[in-house]
Amino acid sequence: MQSFRQEIIEQLELLLTRSDNDWELSRLPPPSIIATVTWNKLQLWQAVLRAIALSPWWQFCLIVVGSISSIVYPHPPLVGIAAVAGNTLTRPKALTSIIGIWLASQVYGFTIRRYPLSLESLTWGLVMGSSIFLVTWLLTLQPKFSRNNFQGYLIWLAIGVLGGYTLYQGSIVLIAQLIVGHGLSWTILWSIFWKDLVWAISLSLLHGFVLGVMAVRLLKQAMKI
Repeated sequence: MQSFRQEIIEQLELLLTRSDNDWELSRLPPPSIIATVTWNKLQLWQAVLRAIALSPWWQFCLIVVGSISSIVYPHPPLVGIAAVAGNTLTRPKALTSIIGIWLASQVYGFTIRRYPLSLESLTWGLVMGSSIFLVTWLLTLQPKFSRNNFQGYLIWLAIGVLGGYTLYQGSIVLIAQLIVGHGLSWTILWSIFWKDLVWAISLSLLHGFVLGVMAVRLLKQAMKI
């Protein structure tokens, strides 16, 4: 029993401190930790959060859902998705995900929606891609308070949506002024903001549900030890 608990503690330390590269270089299985009764709430929260951040299935889920959104909207809710990706994934996974979603939207736009293959269209696409890449990178900074509890997570998510929207749409409005001589109307900007907000909240609720399910499972397993 003592050796088993020591092994669990060592795995927990690895889960909380190792980087993506460390996990790839090691031959350890994907993070799957059994909670122990000695865990406090912070350890449990951080362990489950880190496990999801390192898991490929959550990244795959965001990429698929984000790519499908290109079918629903002319432009996917990149800010809302970036806010969740930057808040729930490691930096490499978050950046890879958002670029994948952006590429999917561009491919769908130029093929199915038949965007004109012009310098203006390509410029719009590059501005959108570079802007959302920067937004996602900033969100992956994930200050300490955002990893301590769900309240901190929500605060950083709100900052991400508001700040990310301002940066992303600000760059688009600037380019619109330079290319076509006018920006977007307040009605359009407001509708885009609400779309991003709804997507950010919806994906965060899904992420929160997964966190809760995993935490409950770990605690139930801990009671059997």
